[in-house]
Amino acid sequence: MTQLTEVWMPSPNYSNGRGPFSKLVLHTTEGAQTIESLGGFFGSASAGVSSHFGADNVKASTVGAYVYETNTAWTQGYANPYCLSIELCTPSGAAANWSRDYWLTSQQTLLHNAADWVAWMAGKYDIPIRAMSNSQAQDPNYRGVCQHVNLGSWGGGHVDCGNGFPMDQVISWAIGGTPDEVDNVNTPACATWNNNLYYARVNDKNQIEYLGPDVNGWTVVDSGSNVGSGLAMVCATNGKTVIAFTNHVGDTCKYERQPGASSWQWARL
Repeated sequence: MTQLTEVWMPSPNYSNGRGPFSKLVLHTTEGAQTIESLGGFFGSASAGVSSHFGADNVKASTVGAYVYETNTAWTQGYANPYCLSIELCTPSGAAANWSRDYWLTSQQTLLHNAADWVAWMAGKYDIPIRAMSNSQAQDPNYRGVCQHVNLGSWGGGHVDCGNGFPMDQVISWAIGGTPDEVDNVNTPACATWNNNLYYARVNDKNQIEYLGPDVNGWTVVDSGSNVGSGLAMVCATNGKTVIAFTNHVGDTCKYERQPGASSWQWARL
């Protein structure tokens, strides 16, 4: 995780105290394109809104800070007490019109700032770095990372960050991945099924670990994995999850699991 520099620009728009933070929420500003211009907006009492943090595509490893984490920001309706929030500074129309490719090719600084913030806050508040489905995001007790849109009417009925937003890539970077190395043994692999994200990684004992919406944190798939190289992951259309790798003696191996199953099946190919 890259250490972030905070630029403090206090907002008067907040409530004293907070509920138990269980969610990290990503928003788009749809207007302010720098953390300074966002700070100017949040700095006015007439705005009536705020967020804890902001990030832009101009300054790497830097975030704006507008509301103390000990207080409640005003940016996602009834969900406010449960959420730590960051605004991604974008022009109007980003949530509706930006494609995944545009985000990844033209907004890299912004996305990396977002990922570093997720990693920082997740570590600080013991929040799992996992993307939540709509139902999970709208459960006050479920812990994870989401976009504003996932909160539904509980969060005010907004649609940001948008259908094109590369949430899987932000999550991957936050837990240590890079876009060009998802099949590298040292980097988490990622797959998507039914609007949920699934991850596999190798721990320091060369064991496969799994992270998905059905588990609370990274779990060891098999204590005897003995991974050598080439980690990959895929979810089939029926939801079957497959983790493939090469073991320490050069054999190609895989684990697979059907949706809802409690155990993984192993095979040497």
